[in-house]
Amino acid sequence: MTHPGGAHSAARDHVLAELRALRTSITGIDGSLVATSDGLLIAHDIPDQEPARLAALVSTTLGLARQSVRETGRGEFREALVRGTAGYLMVYAAGSNAVVAIIGDSGANVAMMQYQAREAIERITVYSADFGRWSGAAGLPADTREHR
Repeated sequence: MTHPGGAHSAARDHVLAELRALRTSITGIDGSLVATSDGLLIAHDIPDQEPARLAALVSTTLGLARQSVRETGRGEFREALVRGTAGYLMVYAAGSNAVVAIIGDSGANVAMMQYQAREAIERITVYSADFGRWSGAAGLPADTREHR
């Protein structure tokens, strides 16, 4: 198990910094999170929502989207956009071990959000190889909501 100041903490801190930068620098982003591909919450910047539940749902979205892309011969899954009546949910593969979800408001310029977010996704992907080795709560705080 990694201590709070160890490698898990450092990677999580870098990822959290990326998520916070997304929300503050890109107009229309209400929040974002990073989870492992099997739904373990790594870091989030989502006020007023349950990030662990959303991490599990987004990992399911990732799995279904990957299967759909393969089935239709479109290569490897990269991203999906879901539009609701009150805004957007963007889901990105971050390597083979992680998923990034970005929540946008209904007035957002989605094309610009996607363009700008892709650079952050690439930086987050650098850390994603480590996420696959994290198990349960090893190295993660008991309540990741403390990172808002």
